[in-house]
Parts: sequence; structure tokens; C-alpha cells
Amino acid sequence: MDEVLKLVNRLQGACTLLGDTAGQGDSDLPGLWEMLPSIVVIGGQSSGKSSVLEAVVGKDFLPRGTGIVTRRPLVLQLVHLENPEEREYGVFLHRGPEKMYDFMAIRQEIEDETKRYLQQNGKVVSADPIQLTVSSPLVPNLTLVDMPGLTKVPIDGQPKSIVKDLEDMARTYIKGDNAIILAVTPANADLATSDALHLARQVDPAGDRTIGVLTKLDIMDPGTDAREVLDGSAVRLKHGWIGVVNRGQKDIMQAVDMESARGKELQFFKANPRYADLKNVGMNFLSGKLSTHLIGAIRRQLPAIQNQINTGIAGLEKELSSMGGPPVTSRGGMVHLILSLCRQFEEAFGKAVDGGKGGGEQILKVFEERLGQNIQQLQFKKILEPSNVKRIVEEADGYQPHLIAPEMGYRRLLQECLVLFKGPADTAVGEVHHVLRSIVASTINSEDCKNLQQYTSLKREIVATASSSLDTMKEDARKMVLTMVDMERSYLTADVFRDIISQNGAVDGADQPGLLRTLSGRRIAEIPERGDPGQQHLQMISAHVSAYITHVRTQLKQTIPKAIVHCLVMQAKKQLLDKLHAEVADKEDLPLKRMLSEDDSTMKRREQCQTRVQLLRKAAEEISSVSF
Repeated sequence: MDEVLKLVNRLQGACTLLGDTAGQGDSDLPGLWEMLPSIVVIGGQSSGKSSVLEAVVGKDFLPRGTGIVTRRPLVLQLVHLENPEEREYGVFLHRGPEKMYDFMAIRQEIEDETKRYLQQNGKVVSADPIQLTVSSPLVPNLTLVDMPGLTKVPIDGQPKSIVKDLEDMARTYIKGDNAIILAVTPANADLATSDALHLARQVDPAGDRTIGVLTKLDIMDPGTDAREVLDGSAVRLKHGWIGVVNRGQKDIMQAVDMESARGKELQFFKANPRYADLKNVGMNFLSGKLSTHLIGAIRRQLPAIQNQINTGIAGLEKELSSMGGPPVTSRGGMVHLILSLCRQFEEAFGKAVDGGKGGGEQILKVFEERLGQNIQQLQFKKILEPSNVKRIVEEADGYQPHLIAPEMGYRRLLQECLVLFKGPADTAVGEVHHVLRSIVASTINSEDCKNLQQYTSLKREIVATASSSLDTMKEDARKMVLTMVDMERSYLTADVFRDIISQNGAVDGADQPGLLRTLSGRRIAEIPERGDPGQQHLQMISAHVSAYITHVRTQLKQTIPKAIVHCLVMQAKKQLLDKLHAEVADKEDLPLKRMLSEDDSTMKRREQCQTRVQLLRKAAEEISSVSF
């Protein structure tokens, strides 16, 4: 998933360069910034927010001082370098590709660029971000947005509006549904008055996007601690709190390096009995949690981002459309043109599905890798534990124990195991459906469909129809694969089970064709006999069921892809736009003209729209090139 994080980094860089950020840009133009998941760090002044960011990076690089030090958001993109010997460096977006290896110089550049921009625009603070990429072997792949610290009272000649300005700026960056809020709060202050929590709860009342960070645990009043907050007993957050100990002012003055600071932090938590057993403490835990959380958010959001991008491109292209040529006015001519353009799209779509990278290759990856991995991860082991086998067999026997073989117990165990296959089967359908949706999105803007580009209304119709058709086909494929699993549960193959029983006594050590094996790969005869006769009996039942499940697993890994290809992939190639074909044939002149219309009314906004459509096209290309 590192490539997905790098994708978001590139898209955020393009947004900043083209003026599409949370605090800038034209609100009536479709934007990309708020679609992209990001971690926004908020906190009051002197909350330890800057120390947390420096600890994640492992370097001193942020401006320090009193009052408002951070006056513009800093989009901090961290890139992990695989070579541990490679030198760390930073790159500012506004300075081009220049690499800066001196982190003191990076700090100075942040101050200088902030001062230059604010003086040029006559502002005290600005929502326009500075973008810095730090590449290092010591950092995780992560993107953070560092906001100016919140304050309750204007100081040092600051304007009276500064309190509201800072709060409004932070709110703008965290209000989007895709913003992950990192609320930094000092542990030695009353959490009830936390600026970060107060603001986070305004925009995220359910706490779905908020992660809490407690700083300054080492300077709390004697006899007090934050145990109840960290273990979730008090001031609960859905995603919990993480406790960290950063360098104090004395450490900073003495130039204590980050490695030593992390060592002291680890020692603090180990030595304190109130924190020693907690896992959610320390900068290493924080970095890992943020990276994992961000990857999950990006993966969930990318399909929606892709859809929004395509919608945005279509809308912008409609505004920019001024391409001429003799208009088609007759009904027959319009129907012919629309159907011809639809056929071009269908041919391009089929070509992409049958092609390699980004098309058929991704579908094959679902079948040959993801499906097998998901099946391999199924928790059969829990069902086949001796204690669970005993419980199920006894429940199946009822008041009268079985005489020889517990057939009803066998059947119940098999039923519980077989139903687990529904999850991977359903997931495989969803993943192939997602690949096909991605192919639709990339095909509609491809060179093969260049004749479609000026007809934005028709493009929207094609994308909408294709998406609707794929959704219907997805449900058909889903019903088919789930029915296949239900069929395995409805009728257990007695011959297979007899073969399993017959191999119970096989002792020949050589592999023989047709020998059935358990989920662990052992032959039935190789299952060790442990414990008393009762335990051995349960182990034998578990081995028999395991061997049967192995047989079914092999079958489903072969038949699930066939069902998905038949119900979804092949149908998509044959019938993707059939509904649109039928609708076009029945339309009158006016609806046909609307489908082929070009809007000339947005000429005044050409430059703005052209810039934004370039951004979204770049984003569509970037996303289509990434496998997720």
C-alpha cells in the first residue's frame, strides 16, 4: 500500500500547486483536496504539537518561539527510503526539485516563505499551505497537515480576530469527511477545556475521524496520571488515545537528539507501573497507528474519489466545451452518432478488459492471489478445536449419544465450516466489480474515446449506464457464488467422505494419487493420536471434517472465478450499454440534442476551469495507474 500513499502525496502536491486546497480555490469548481484522506494535526499553542511532529520525523525542523509560531498550514509528506544508508533530505514544492539536506535550513525556509507570503498578501495568518516532503530511512510513509496552534486570547499585538481566524482555518481543514483529526492535548491540563477536542467534536461529533494524543505525561502533578484516559475509562474516543513523552525545553536547549529522546520516552513508560502494561504509548506506536489508519482510509475512499473525479471532469468539460463542426440536427443522425460513440466506448472497454496492466491483469490477480489469500485466512481452526468439536457433537446427539459415528455432529461441523466460504466469494465479486468500474473510469477519458470528449452529457450517460449495469451484474454474480456455497452446504458428497474414512488407516508413507489431506496439508493417517480415547476420537472427527473442507476449498477456488467471469466479466463485455441503446432508440429530438449539447456560457471562466480539469485529469491518470 506504500504506492497508494505516494499517490496521495502526488495528488496533494498537484492540488497545492494549482490552488486547490482546503482554504483556497473556487468553491463552485469541483475540487480534489477534500476528497483525499489526510491527517490534520490540531492543538492549542504549547500543547506539544510541534514536538510530536518533530518526533515522527526524527529531526528538529519546525520554527520555535512564543505566540503564534506556525502561521500557515504545513503539508508534511513523509517518504520512507528503503536504503538505510541513504541521506535524509527535504523538498519544498515552491522551490521545485531542490533537495535540502540541512534541517536547520529547512526550518529557516519555512519561516522565510511564511514571512514572504504573509507580507505580500498583507495577512497575519493564511490558510494557503506550505508543502514539504521529507525523505528518510527513519520515517513511515505518512502525510500530515500541521495547523497553526489554537489560542483563546490575542497576545503580542495580534488582531482581535486572531482567535476566530485560527479556529475557522483549522475547522476548514478538518470539516471534510476524509480528514483524520489528530487532536493533541497536554495531559497536565484539563481535558474538558481542550481546544483540540472542542473543535474536533464540533465537526466530528461521533468521533469517527478523531484520534487523541496526550502529551506532557511526564510533567503531570505528583500523584496524578492519565491511565484512565489512555485505557478508555474516561474521555473516551472511538479510536482511542495515544500517550507520548516529548523533549522538554531543557532537552531542546541541550540539543538532545531524537533517538535519545525516544529512549527516555520508552524508559519513562516502562518504569511507570501505571503505564507499563499499555500498548498505546510512545512515538513508535503513534507512527504505526497513523500510517495504518491513513492507509485504511485511503483504500476505502479511492473508489469514491475516482467516481467524484470522473463526475468533476465531466462537469468541467461541459463548461469548457466549445468545439464546433457541423452540428447533427436530424433525429436519425443524432441516434447514429450516439450509438457510434457508445460502440467506440464498448470496444475500448472490452479491449481494456482483455488487456494486461490495469485490466485483465487486475482481474486475474483477484482470482490467483486475493481469493486464495482470503480463503487461506478463514478461521476453520476455531471451529475444529477439540473443545468446540465436542460441544457441537454433544449438541447434535441430544439426549441419546451416537453409537458409532456422530453423523449429525459431522454435518453440523461441516455446515459451520462451509458457510465461511461466503466471505471470500462475496469479496472476490466486489473486487472484480471494482476493477471493472475502474476500467470504465479510465476508458471514458482514454485516447480510444477521444471523439466522446466534447459530449460531456453523453459521457455522463455512458458512465451512469455502465455503472448501473455493472451493479446489476455484480448482484447476479454475487447470488451465483453464494448459491454455489449454499449448494455445497445443502448436499454433502458422501463418496468424498467415504474416501476420507477409508484413508484413515492408510500407512504407506509415499504420496499416492487421490489421497485427501487436511487443511494443514497432512494425510489423514499422519494425524498424531494424543490424549485419552475420547480426545483421539475428537481429533479424528476434526481431521475428517478438515479433509472434506480441503476438498471443497479446492473446488471453490476453481469454480468461483468461473462464475464471476460468466456472470460479471463476460456480461459486461456483451451488455454494458444495452440499456442506453434501447433508450436512445426511443428518444425524441430534444432529449437527443441535450445528450449532444455543448455549453458555451462558461467562456469567462475558461482559465479557472482549464486549470482545474487538468488537475482532475492528472488525478484520474494517477489513480488508474495504481493497483489497490
